[in-house]
Amino acid sequence: MLQIDTKLEDLSKENKRKVSESSDDNGEELESKVFGKKKKNLLRKNTQYEAESDDQDLDLGDEIDEKSDKERDLEELVFGSIESSIINNIEKVSKKNHRIRDLDKKSIIGDNFEPKPAWNDDADEEIVDLNQFNQFSNIVNSKSDKVTTSQIEESLKARYKKYYGTPMWADLKSKKDKKNKNRNKSSRSSDESDLDDVNEDELFHHTGTLLADRSKSRGALPIGIIDIKVCTDANYEEPSQNRLKTVEFHPTARVLLAAGLDQKLRLFQIDGKKNPKIQSIFVDKFPILAGHFTGNGEEIIIGSRHKNFYSYDMIAGKMITINPPVKAIDEFQKRSISSNFEISPDNRFCAFVGSQGQIHLFSVKSKEWIDSLKINGECNCVTFSADSRYLFAFGDDKDVNVFDMNHRGHRCLRKFTDFGCLSGTAIAVSKNSQLLATGCKSGVVNLYNLNDGVLNSTERNPKPLKSFMNLTTPCTSLKFNSTSELLASCSAYAENGFKLIHTPSLSVIQNFPIQNQDRSVYTAMRIPQCFDFSLNSCYLTIGNQKGNALLYRLKHFFGSY
Repeated sequence: MLQIDTKLEDLSKENKRKVSESSDDNGEELESKVFGKKKKNLLRKNTQYEAESDDQDLDLGDEIDEKSDKERDLEELVFGSIESSIINNIEKVSKKNHRIRDLDKKSIIGDNFEPKPAWNDDADEEIVDLNQFNQFSNIVNSKSDKVTTSQIEESLKARYKKYYGTPMWADLKSKKDKKNKNRNKSSRSSDESDLDDVNEDELFHHTGTLLADRSKSRGALPIGIIDIKVCTDANYEEPSQNRLKTVEFHPTARVLLAAGLDQKLRLFQIDGKKNPKIQSIFVDKFPILAGHFTGNGEEIIIGSRHKNFYSYDMIAGKMITINPPVKAIDEFQKRSISSNFEISPDNRFCAFVGSQGQIHLFSVKSKEWIDSLKINGECNCVTFSADSRYLFAFGDDKDVNVFDMNHRGHRCLRKFTDFGCLSGTAIAVSKNSQLLATGCKSGVVNLYNLNDGVLNSTERNPKPLKSFMNLTTPCTSLKFNSTSELLASCSAYAENGFKLIHTPSLSVIQNFPIQNQDRSVYTAMRIPQCFDFSLNSCYLTIGNQKGNALLYRLKHFFGSY
């Protein structure tokens, strides 16, 4: 049976093939009758041409596909994938739409919109008994004895606004007015301005520190007014029991030296807040009249009314006594040589002011006597130039003497008379070696051009750049800050006898010290005795006759010290 079925299937297939061939032949005969043989040949040629063109198209398609694949790979390497860029664009658009929706919500709600608190503190609703806390009884306006902490908070806010007003940072209306003015002035589109406002709002929603580039300077010091802040006293942990005679900052570390007539040498670490004490050293029967760090900051040299002086080694923690082996000092000494001295910036010389116009030079390293210089009349003060090449001496004869410290005999190079001086009491040279300041017994402070008016000039009576007559009592000390933009003058004979001079404009700072009735920043300076600027002029300290080392932060200058 299976064989019969297979034979029948084969016969049916052959019949179908014959029928199809016969139909094709009949179709060709009809075409030849209607169109003729030429048409038939043309159709065959067209079919051949179409087959060849299809093969060429396939080959070109394969080449194009290969080229497109390479181009896609290069585009993904250089520009990224198209899908990722589309996704990023969608995310940006969604964020922008979300911000604009927030702005639309704010505009719908209005300007009186108050943001909701991030959380509710349960302590705000606690009940306080006013009988237990008498300090709140006069503040809270309530008939009952028990109030909530939120009521106390509102009453304290109202009382603060009554006396001081609303602070600028808390006045939201003024901020909105400024933003509206800026919008009207700016020519940006509305979408960009809205996004900027949203970014500003988001900026103040966190407590992160806004860092600035410290390498960039804030520019020149403003004229007339200085931004200053009162800090905790530098010696708050242990004030001096008598008047301070010397305060000085360490040349490299955040350390302050404070010493006075109570025979104690104190060191404090300066941070502007607590200023913890580092060390206190008692020197028996030695009231300290002068004290300075050496140039490398490893030693402290202190002097008093005695003929000897002390050197404190900070690394070893030892106090060394130095007795000057000079016969001339013992013979003509009417006063101590160690009560007034200066150390050169290069840490080579220590110049002690003696009697009868003598200046005794000692080596800082070996503490041995090197030479003695002499001027006419009594010498009251000395100072070195910033490069330690020159020594300036000033005294009762009204002449400023300039000595060459590089010369073997330390000869006197130049002498000139201070303008309008009665008796010289203070002298200082700027850190940039361009300015020279002198102070006299009448309180007049003269400011000279050091290079053109003093060193490179042969004039006997040079005229100063300007004379400052703000002090009416003798000027006892002068000092420039690290940038030479400020000159501080001090008088130890009058209350608040302290002035800051703006050297580029040759004008006096008006808002320090504050003496008027409406004092925004004020501390009792009393009678200043000594002062000093920190390394980067960030801090100013002033020692008074009560033994307090007042500390001020100069906000214009960068840094922490």
